[in-house]
Amino acid sequence: MKKFMISVAVICAMFLFVSCGGNSESKGEEKTDTDEVSDSDASDPDADDSEVADEETADTEPTEEPAEPEELAYPEVTPKSNKEGDIAQNITIYDDVDVKHTLAEWYKPNNPSSKLIWLIFTTYDCPPCQILKEDLLEINLPEYREKGLKILLVFNGLLDGPQPDLEPEKLSNYKYLFLSEYPDTADFELYGYLKMEEQKVLRKFFSSPLGGAYPTWMFIDASTMELVEYGEGWGDDMVDSTKSKIEILLEEL
Repeated sequence: MKKFMISVAVICAMFLFVSCGGNSESKGEEKTDTDEVSDSDASDPDADDSEVADEETADTEPTEEPAEPEELAYPEVTPKSNKEGDIAQNITIYDDVDVKHTLAEWYKPNNPSSKLIWLIFTTYDCPPCQILKEDLLEINLPEYREKGLKILLVFNGLLDGPQPDLEPEKLSNYKYLFLSEYPDTADFELYGYLKMEEQKVLRKFFSSPLGGAYPTWMFIDASTMELVEYGEGWGDDMVDSTKSKIEILLEEL
């Protein structure tokens, strides 16, 4: 009986050993498969990261600086621009949001819609300037603008002198109020002001070397930039004659 029990125990032990050994092999095989999958999975993200890195490098490569805009064409100017037949100086003007402009922008080869330029230099406080600004609302008709009239209203501070340090905020407020009240006829081609470095150029538009009267204004043929009429000051009775002059010039030019 004792021998029989020993034999049974030996057989059970052998069976248990074989069973554990089989499970161990199975687990080992599963681990190997898992390792292979794990290795494969680990390699793919590296490849993707490399491709993304290459794309990012390509996107962030330095690009060439954009070329400076070419200088606008403009005819040769005369020493002065204060009488009929003179060529208007290519003066630099800043608008109500402080963007730089030059008169060349309204030269017909650069601006085909431009036919007749009315360039006006004014101040905020001169009495004749106030009359002109009000009269402009009667003169600046849509049909004139459609035919090529460009009104450039350029402020130069007060009669006491330029105040560019107050611009363009002061000009912007003036434009806003004017357009709010007269949206159709206060829509001039440009509301502008002059910086200090343009004062020497401005003097070339005045009739006197000591300075001119305000307002100083001129009609300019946009195809040649030649002054076709020049004036200083303004009166109450000039609306009708000015409208007639504009109509004639828009037909002739």
